[in-house]
Order: sequence, then C-alpha cells, then structure tokens
Amino acid sequence: MKPGYFLIPAFLILVALVYIGCSKSSTSKHPKLTLESINTTVQPNDSMVAMFKFDNSGGSLSNGTFVSIRTRLNQAPPADSTPDTLYTQIPDFNGASKGEFRYVLDWVDNLSEGAHQNDTVIFKFFAFTPDSAYTDTVTSPKIVIVNP
Repeated sequence: MKPGYFLIPAFLILVALVYIGCSKSSTSKHPKLTLESINTTVQPNDSMVAMFKFDNSGGSLSNGTFVSIRTRLNQAPPADSTPDTLYTQIPDFNGASKGEFRYVLDWVDNLSEGAHQNDTVIFKFFAFTPDSAYTDTVTSPKIVIVNP
C-alpha cells in the first residue's frame, strides 16, 4: 500500500475530531451571565454595586461559585492589599431558570488601598455551576475608586 493512502483516513479522522471538539464548546450549553448595571465611580465609604442577570438554561448556577477579578490600570497593589480575585458562593435559587442578583464591594473593605491617588480598575466576572459548567466572562467598564 502506498504511504499516501494513509493520509486520507488520518485527515478524515482529524476533521471529525475538530468538529466534535468545536461543537462541544458552544456557549448555548452553558449558563449565561450578563452585567445589567454597575456604578463607574466609587466615592469614599460607598460601595461598588453591580447588577447581573442570569439564565440557567445551560446548567444551574444555584450553589455554584461567582468570581470577580480586579485588574488595576494605573497603580500597583500595595503590599498589604486585599486579594484581586474574589470567590463568592452563589445562593440556591430554588430551581429558578432566570433571575438577577446584586454584587456589592465596599470601598472600606475591598476597594480602598490607602493610597492618596484615585485607582482605576476593570473587573472581570464569571460564574460556574457545582458541576463546573462556566459562563462566559463579563468585563466591566473602567471604574474609578476615589481615594482622598
């Protein structure tokens, strides 16, 4: 048998594997998370409040985990800084297929770093179900944290 005859079956197997792999990564089979609103300026002793909507059609977020990742745009974190990645347990939504929830970070405990310079950040948010089905990542607009 000529060596070229082995390439055709190998190519067909490769195409089938790529097709199967890509079809499994479709976001239609994952829960959905959308950012409805967020305050873009946080004054001292106030809070950042983000409103999210969720859709459980691709897996239930109840009792899952919500993740927020802070990316600093204009300054490095101080040595005694709060963590830039926070994990929060999602409550049980009692089987609701759609809904909304509010995520709050206080200026005093989570956002202020004691610097006398305003801090500009972007947050990335995502969630995953107890069986590890992930939502897409949602990125916030720029948020200014006012430091007196």
